[in-house]
Amino acid sequence: MAEAPADFSPYLEHLRVERRLAARTLMLYTEALERLARDLAGQGVAPRAAQAHHLRHSLARLRQQGLSPRSLALALSAWRGLYRWWGRQGLVPVNPAVNLRAPKAAKPLPKALAVDHAVALASHDDAEDRIRAPELAARDHAIAELLYGSGLRIGELLGLDVQAGAQARGWIDLDDPHGATAHVLGKGNKRRAIPVGPAAAQALRAWLERRQGMAKAEECGL
Repeated sequence: MAEAPADFSPYLEHLRVERRLAARTLMLYTEALERLARDLAGQGVAPRAAQAHHLRHSLARLRQQGLSPRSLALALSAWRGLYRWWGRQGLVPVNPAVNLRAPKAAKPLPKALAVDHAVALASHDDAEDRIRAPELAARDHAIAELLYGSGLRIGELLGLDVQAGAQARGWIDLDDPHGATAHVLGKGNKRRAIPVGPAAAQALRAWLERRQGMAKAEECGL
């Protein structure tokens, strides 16, 4: 375990002996407290004298250094625990970390829609949308049909280009004699070909016809 500042040693011993934290967790808590001590020293503040705005500054510095939301949340957990324990010992009047929050981690896109959701999307027909914004309605219908009718992952769908090319991440060959086929870059950067159903191909053709009137001249060949 990394050597900790003497001021934190009783708390870390409490975690090790009374709380029985795993060695890995104890090491991460120690590192989090060491980072806090270094940043507070840079602000000219002793850890026991730190207030919420000092810790908020320290959290912002960690974020600037590239720590992930998960690492920031762990650091905050260590800080809160330290000041809570100090409070029980009568060493600090308040817990300055109690109201601090780590940024939320970005949620990854789902790999595929659930069947019920995909069916609902593909069968959805909003007459008002078709009248008010027929181009967007055609686009949304093509997206739903492709997700449901071909099993494309959302990331693969977003990477589709209008035309095939060496730099294209993916495209759909509507003129394949064996049936429309989607060519996408899958896991491990490997190309894979996926058959596209007739309904999805028809919806895509309808969208591409409308897209010609919406796209800029330099975008038509993308």
